Amino acid sequence: MANHEAAEAASIRNEAREVLNLHYDGQHEAAVARAVVLAAVHPGSAVALNLAGLIHRHAFLVARNDRGAHSDDEDDDENASALEKYHRHATLDAFSAAARLAPGCVVTNTDHADALADCRRFEDAQKEFLRMLDTVANNDQADPALYNVVYDMSGDSSSKERRRDAVKSASISMERFAERINHRILPLEAAKLLDASNLGGPAADEARDRAKLLAETYPYSPRAQLLRAYIDLAPVRALDPAMDKKQLLRRALTTVSQAAENFDHSLMVALFHAKLLFVLDNFDAAERECRRAVRIETPNDPKWDDIPPMAALGADSDARVSYVKKQLRVLLKQIIVVAALYWSSMKNALQGQRVVSVTVDTLQAHYDGIDKSAAKTISDATRFLKNQESWSFWICLNSRCDGKKFSDTSSLWQHTCSKHRDELWGKLQSLIDPEYYENSSQDDHSLVGITLSRQSDTFLLPRVQDMFESLLLSPSVGIQAEPFAEMRQRKCREGSEILGSIREKLRMLPKDTLSTEFQECCSGIDKLWLKFLQVTVVDYREIILPLARSYQWIELKKRIPFYLNHPGTRRIGIADANIDIICGISGQSVKEMASTSSSQQSLTVSNKNNADSHCAI
Repeated sequence: MANHEAAEAASIRNEAREVLNLHYDGQHEAAVARAVVLAAVHPGSAVALNLAGLIHRHAFLVARNDRGAHSDDEDDDENASALEKYHRHATLDAFSAAARLAPGCVVTNTDHADALADCRRFEDAQKEFLRMLDTVANNDQADPALYNVVYDMSGDSSSKERRRDAVKSASISMERFAERINHRILPLEAAKLLDASNLGGPAADEARDRAKLLAETYPYSPRAQLLRAYIDLAPVRALDPAMDKKQLLRRALTTVSQAAENFDHSLMVALFHAKLLFVLDNFDAAERECRRAVRIETPNDPKWDDIPPMAALGADSDARVSYVKKQLRVLLKQIIVVAALYWSSMKNALQGQRVVSVTVDTLQAHYDGIDKSAAKTISDATRFLKNQESWSFWICLNSRCDGKKFSDTSSLWQHTCSKHRDELWGKLQSLIDPEYYENSSQDDHSLVGITLSRQSDTFLLPRVQDMFESLLLSPSVGIQAEPFAEMRQRKCREGSEILGSIREKLRMLPKDTLSTEFQECCSGIDKLWLKFLQVTVVDYREIILPLARSYQWIELKKRIPFYLNHPGTRRIGIADANIDIICGISGQSVKEMASTSSSQQSLTVSNKNNADSHCAI
């Protein structure tokens, strides 16, 4: 019996080779005829069935290409010829039967999945691909040569090499399938489901169920996840504006947050996610998501992810990326402006009082967790202020002094003359006005945005409007503080350059002290020395103020939801679960938002090319 089966298998394989040679020689009709007979006579042979599937699929593709059809046209089946339909379904029948006989053959699984997709049975194709992945993960894949005569024609190779190559080919097919689903099938599905969701009633319910199924079936598609969230929000639009929609919005947020984590190069997912966070009053998370997305260097082309399809405008990928990033920057400004509007209402409330001050310990603890050098600077600045009654000091430019601090120019001058003897200082002292180096101290009123309350050891930050102005200058970056070490290096470098210029002028100084040239040269040296003093002074507030304002901004964003939850608080409509902000890609401009505020709220926004640069409360 075993010998008979082996002989029969060998006979089938020999005939399959002959059929395949006919096919390769261009005798396609003869190859089809013999492949059909071979599969019919041997329905239990995966070799015969795989051959029939291969020959039928070639004939199907030729017939479809002859009429210039697209594989995903909705009317594809209606316009297909009888011959095309026959070969398409015969392909699926052959590969389906082969897959049942050879469940561990990755090549057969892949061909079966492709045939299912050609028949628009996409969910079934997805299941077949997943089954194939399980086979590979469990290392159960069979040698494809056992079930496919194509490998008889491809030369010598080992079983291990064939299995490896089969997995590579399957991966390529899966990628092709995923692109087909995301780029061509889902846009068609989305158009139908979005129309249905707008009808309401049973049609909307079916659309919601279908969108959920698509998201679960194609977890690798950002567009499928966005479609589900988009349709989930459709019924929320129809609710009474006075109704609290937060619970419904949070359901959608669960889906979108997971999608944002899984598809971190999708600008469309990031934009939708940020908008949803925004209308849920989570300004801090919305801002972080916008900034993360703006910093993506190689984002996906938005046209592959957008819902509704074609929402991302632009002639090419770069233009579309620019378009969506512009929307993200607009949203960043919206967050700042809405926060400013809320601040004008809450600044006299308890939540507002907690924004205009921060204890030294709190600020230091905040930065200790994210930036040790900033935390050390806060500690050093506080200690210096308490000891010297001043925020500012000069530093010695000599590297051997390791940034030694001097509270006034007189002590700096004395130190330099005694520790770093140089003819420069003697000449300079004889030329410049003594008041330029004797007991001069930096004006401590140049940076009035921050003070330290000694009694409570608390930084006071009363000028909140300055914070908004700083944010609007660069919303994509936020408030940045120059690290102390970098500031010191910069000032030393700039100071050394000025001293070099002074040396050059001293070298060129005319001998005639009564000449006009001598007086002009002395005047130039005076100006350079004053510039040196201005450049080399270090004011701790230049660092502490942006650090404190950055923390103040975070604290304000956290306080707004608490303020809004207080009974009797009036909400601003644009941030009150406005679903159109989420579902519309362009959103409102900053000026449009500002115009919706109450007459009691004052906001001045100057706009040039959608780049607001000033906000005054």
